[in-house]
Amino acid sequence: MQANKLKPKLEKMRLLELQLFIIEFNRASQLDRSFSNSHKPKSGFRKGLVKTCLDLISLVDAGTISNMEIRKKIRSLSQKYNVSYGQAQKVINVCLKQYVFLTQKFDCVKELDCPLDSTTMKGCHISHNKMCSVKEDDYKNYQNLFDKQFALKVLKDEKYDKQRINNYVGGDI
Repeated sequence: MQANKLKPKLEKMRLLELQLFIIEFNRASQLDRSFSNSHKPKSGFRKGLVKTCLDLISLVDAGTISNMEIRKKIRSLSQKYNVSYGQAQKVINVCLKQYVFLTQKFDCVKELDCPLDSTTMKGCHISHNKMCSVKEDDYKNYQNLFDKQFALKVLKDEKYDKQRINNYVGGDI
């Protein structure tokens, strides 16, 4: 009974935690460093990023997320804030990947793309060394390649995840 009384407060707190979840991924990605002074204010992009991620998370919760919708949201964010498709996709894809796995919404995993970064792009013979140079067609080429190599595109990111964990703890767990 007390949980029912607290449900609105718990939902409000959940929303705050999800926003912090997104903010931490943005900080970890160091995405802001790739913006030049000619871009719209970072705060505008940051607000757009948080809203986009929350919108997509709500689709995951509803079980209606689609790869087409994810890519549409990335394109919109990229165009609205004049950032590359590569810059716009990183935090969105990482947040969705983490959220789907933490909440065990495995029915949605087939809709996820692999977050692009220097590790996942390496060895694909598509020449990019910076997220700011990755256009939408390049992104699709990477995802198509990952789709052919792995049962699920997002599984390409396993190497990156292991590398981050090992760097943090100083070796294998």
